[in-house]
Amino acid sequence: MNRDINKIINFTKSINSRIIDMRKVYSFSSQDICKNKILVLNIKSKRNIYRYINEAIDKGIIGLIVTVPINEDRLIKNIPVLHTNYLKDNLNIFLDYLYESPLKSKKVIGVTGTDGKTSTCHLIAECLTALGKRVGIISTEGNGVYPRLKQSKYTTPRSDILYEEFSIFRDKNVDTVIIECSSQGLDQGRLNNIIFTYSVITNIHKDHIEYHKTFKNYVESKIKLLNMTKKHFFINEDCKDTISNYSNIKQSKIIVYGKYLDAGKINDLVKPSNISKDLIIQTNRALLYKYLLNEDQSLKTIRGILNKKFKAIKGRMNYFSDKRNSATYIIDYAHTEQALDLVLKYAKVKSGKSVLITLFGCGGNRDKGKRSRMGIIAKKYSDKIILTDDNPRNEDSMNIINDIHKKIKDKSNIYIIPNRKKAIKKAFSMSKKDHIVVLAGKGNEDYIVYKDKSISHNDIKYLKKLIK
Repeated sequence: MNRDINKIINFTKSINSRIIDMRKVYSFSSQDICKNKILVLNIKSKRNIYRYINEAIDKGIIGLIVTVPINEDRLIKNIPVLHTNYLKDNLNIFLDYLYESPLKSKKVIGVTGTDGKTSTCHLIAECLTALGKRVGIISTEGNGVYPRLKQSKYTTPRSDILYEEFSIFRDKNVDTVIIECSSQGLDQGRLNNIIFTYSVITNIHKDHIEYHKTFKNYVESKIKLLNMTKKHFFINEDCKDTISNYSNIKQSKIIVYGKYLDAGKINDLVKPSNISKDLIIQTNRALLYKYLLNEDQSLKTIRGILNKKFKAIKGRMNYFSDKRNSATYIIDYAHTEQALDLVLKYAKVKSGKSVLITLFGCGGNRDKGKRSRMGIIAKKYSDKIILTDDNPRNEDSMNIINDIHKKIKDKSNIYIIPNRKKAIKKAFSMSKKDHIVVLAGKGNEDYIVYKDKSISHNDIKYLKKLIK
């Protein structure tokens, strides 16, 4: 056993020598169940540390393992404390020991990128399930054995939550584990020491600058996934930023896919009735084609998969129709300028000469630079725009809307309605025969965040209510 792990185990047994299952001894957050447990605080800063520890002591912890030195006199109760630097970068090695290597012998696929991570995870999961594989999935839209998922609060959960899921996957005889890898999750080390068989980079655009501070830092967080991948990286050639930022990666490991790269070969395998002009469908098929070829699947098998109609993911390019007036509604999570451009470009083509109405906002405490650019993109494609709230968080709602609005030169046919329900109701009342209405930004989220309050709201549920 590793010397540092042995030190942690001995400390644990000194508190409770009758432990049967070590996995049930530890708590990793003061918000979790703490009674009769040892709190493991894997942090790099002492900011608010005593509040967290004392909150956990109030809730009944019997010991503390912490990665920074603390002043025990500031604790409200005298409890055993172990300070260890080891867990700072090696928490997952410790968890892997506790859970007895739950990913051993499993294929692990990591998916990262600015846009399309969730959709790609579910696309691969559905593909592998159709091939008879048993797939475990960790994603924004839920965790579990595909397709039976339970809701998750995270894109990439904390390490302890991940390993609990991995253990469940092992117990349920999962063959392949697919993990949606956020830039924050990678940067914070939640995926450290996990060996990925394959990884997919959907695209790289400027995002989460409020967290990473620079685009370079953002890109480097994604590179961490590549460095943990033992076989191949699937990189989307359609995104120039992706290719240029990863040009220094070992070329033998890179498999490039893209909607134009193998279009002829793919169209030969797809039935004429299934050939699509939808750029998203083309890109998805390109990825599956390259992945299945790499897995030595037969052309007959690949043909069957490429002709399959895949399930829509809630909040990702979801279509709704209103029989009242034949209007079409598209709900999509698009919250970056590139994603909004893609959705509106598609909607504009689909609407033909009819009217395109776009409703969207931008999140507070996030990249302010993208707001005006998203406004310009919306104006480029849309006949009418409704600017509304997304998640204002700690910012003033109208300040965000003004940031979106101010650089749009032609301000005609722009409606400002901060209340999102009222905004959707307005879009609904404006829509007429053959109009296309895009509701962008929220997807399948169940709330809107205003400072310390979360207001219940879901675009899909509210639109369905209006249509009914």
